[in-house]
Amino acid sequence: RKVGLAAALPALLLVPLTLVRCGGEPEVKYLAVTASPTLATAIELVRKANDLDGDGFGSLLGENDCAPRKKSIRPGVRDMPDNGIDENCDGRDFSMRDLIQPSGPTVPVPTAFQKPWNVLFITIDTVRYDYTSFGGRKTGPKKRDTTPRLAELVSRSASFTFAQAPSAGTMASVPAILTSKFFHSGIALDEKNIKPGMPPRLKKDNTTLAEIMKRGGYTTGAILTHEYFNDWGLEQGFDHYDNEIGKTHDPWRVSANRVTDRALSWIARNPHGKWFLWAHYLDPHAQYVAHPGEKSFGDGQEDLYDGELHFTDKQIGRLLDELVRLPGGERTIVVITSDHGDAFGEHGFFGHAVALAKEVIHVPLIFHIPDNPPRQIGGAVSNLDALPTVAALCGIDVSDLSFEGKSLVPQIFYGKEEPDRAVFAETNYPNPLRAAVTSKWKLIYNMKGNFHELYDLSKDPLEKANVASREKQGMEQMRPILDAWLERVVFSRDASMSQAAMRMGKVLLESAPTPTHPTPGVTLDDGAIEVLGFDTTTITSGSKPSVVVFMKVVRRPRRALKFGAVLWGVAAESHDGATAIGGEQARSLLRVTLDGLLPSDRWKPGEIIREELQVTMPATWSHPFAAVGLVASGTDGTAGWQATHPGGDNSLGFLGVVPVAGVSPTQPAKPSNLPTLQPRGM
Repeated sequence: RKVGLAAALPALLLVPLTLVRCGGEPEVKYLAVTASPTLATAIELVRKANDLDGDGFGSLLGENDCAPRKKSIRPGVRDMPDNGIDENCDGRDFSMRDLIQPSGPTVPVPTAFQKPWNVLFITIDTVRYDYTSFGGRKTGPKKRDTTPRLAELVSRSASFTFAQAPSAGTMASVPAILTSKFFHSGIALDEKNIKPGMPPRLKKDNTTLAEIMKRGGYTTGAILTHEYFNDWGLEQGFDHYDNEIGKTHDPWRVSANRVTDRALSWIARNPHGKWFLWAHYLDPHAQYVAHPGEKSFGDGQEDLYDGELHFTDKQIGRLLDELVRLPGGERTIVVITSDHGDAFGEHGFFGHAVALAKEVIHVPLIFHIPDNPPRQIGGAVSNLDALPTVAALCGIDVSDLSFEGKSLVPQIFYGKEEPDRAVFAETNYPNPLRAAVTSKWKLIYNMKGNFHELYDLSKDPLEKANVASREKQGMEQMRPILDAWLERVVFSRDASMSQAAMRMGKVLLESAPTPTHPTPGVTLDDGAIEVLGFDTTTITSGSKPSVVVFMKVVRRPRRALKFGAVLWGVAAESHDGATAIGGEQARSLLRVTLDGLLPSDRWKPGEIIREELQVTMPATWSHPFAAVGLVASGTDGTAGWQATHPGGDNSLGFLGVVPVAGVSPTQPAKPSNLPTLQPRGM
């Protein structure tokens, strides 16, 4: 036994000596740490042995403690300006002279910050701002310190206190963040080859953040955690694209620790040149799970969510701790944001994706730039701003590209807030919603129902009181802003770069058709719309025929109209529509064109519109012919027709008569017990 110990002693001494000699090589160190607990312990022993001031950093192992006997001086701390001391060991004392804003029409990155930066770009799934320690959870009623490590990072970073996600779910937000384009209204998508349960794939027409970083000479990598990333088109521009963790579906998966391990390993393998790494942490996304041995806040859903935040925060903290020990850590920008939040019943729903409420789209946005003084920056911003900001920080020319976001360099370096700026958000499920947000107002537009919600955030930050009907000033300020964005983005008609425009192809025709039943001289909305005619599918008792109405836009309609079809029984094909509607009838639901994605007040002169409406015929239908009428009523309740029409209903226009198959013209009509129906909305 003594002989064995004697033989092992040289080996035990050799390990630390080897680490002292070679452990400064990042790849060696992190391969050792991740491969063997014993070697990890040995590395920690060497670190402690040469950490003379107890600040967690030594002079060996490549950790660059430039003042081994001064605890306040080490990599990663804030360098106090103009004191003649290099506190963070980057080789220079930071000076406030570096942040004097130059004159001119543009605001450049200060000369002192024009460096060959590395970029660590972290997206954390499902982080609502107000549940973070720095966003109010620590000082709120429950006093929970959910994200202490991120709070520490915020204390030495530029942190945006009112950042808005572009959408309410991962599927739409992540591609938007990585392209600075809105998913439903600006990204080219392959919607013909969608795999079951997967989002539509991004086409190569898009330019991703990774491709922009390649322009700047960066080595690019991604560490991801969800099955969406398997074949989503987001791999464009990445030299290393790792979704091994998220290869299969597992909503209970714990992955934050593995993301950090893989991120450190990738960084260690790329110690030379400039690198860009995107890491996506998934754990705060439902299903929430407990983490044995970690801090627990309880067993309820909110409690577990807080625990997920704390666990993920700890793992990100570990990544940041090791990053500053690595060569190049002192010139690494860290960007942290989230794709959306989660609701816990504040507005009558749980989870996300279905609404644009505060708890779903108000997210963190943090830029840590070594030596830059910390700032808490107000005013509405979007995490679509991250891409153009990173490009500006890294000196990459993107003048040939267009983005929905804008560079935040003026805020980050010079503290120039934009309190009146409006940013936007969207979701399509279950109803298409679009929102404009400023620091004072939030306006949400339900496109299918064609109604607005307005919230005065200065008085109602929790968005509980819809004041759209009584806040004239707020509506007058916000509606033109939202309408201009809708016109430019949603109603752009660019089918190559817009989901909405692709769907518009179903109702926007390239040329005027020749309808089976022309309707010369029939107009709507005081002549703004000419009804060219209609077609129908075969109509029988109990069937669900479609009535297809063709319209030409003479001039832009002055309001959004809801359309519906009405069929009512008549005895002869010569019926002129002047008499009242009888009891036997069938109606479609009223709806805005394309469920609000192309309302009539957005139609343009010269466009040809195809409106398809489906009715359900009663099984007892007995009339040999059906008169066809078009209901057109404003979403404000006003009639779309100006003349008197069947039954004196100014919302209904008579278009013509069609036969009902299977009912003989000589067959006497059976009386119907169905009541006369009134137009109804969706």
